Amino acid sequence: MAFDVDQSRRTWDDMIKKYGGLAILRQPNVPDRYIMCMRTQFSAMERLGGISNPSDRKILISVFVPDTYDLLDPDPCEKDVLVMLILDSNGAPVLDDDGNPQTKELLKIVAPPAPVGPDVLYWRLQVRA
Repeated sequence: MAFDVDQSRRTWDDMIKKYGGLAILRQPNVPDRYIMCMRTQFSAMERLGGISNPSDRKILISVFVPDTYDLLDPDPCEKDVLVMLILDSNGAPVLDDDGNPQTKELLKIVAPPAPVGPDVLYWRLQVRA
């Protein structure tokens, strides 16, 4: 039986939507890209191996644009800033008086984004405030 990449991507996307929320990848000279992301923890082995700074956070992001099932374009990169949004109880962004989503915090990507899986099932980011 062959591995169904599309089904696995959708499974990861569903999990990230269930346990995460809407955010933005922002980069100079590139339009903002809405994403779904989920905060996770580093494993003890990652901490012992010195792979991460104790103040770093690990974030998983879906390969899909939230309102469509199009793949993110361009892929996440170290030039991006992860913009965490203030969300209401339904998971929608809270807007300011000008209609722009309110920012909760800006997180710098401190390591190259890691694609996970043979055909990129999701992305793993290491970020720092």
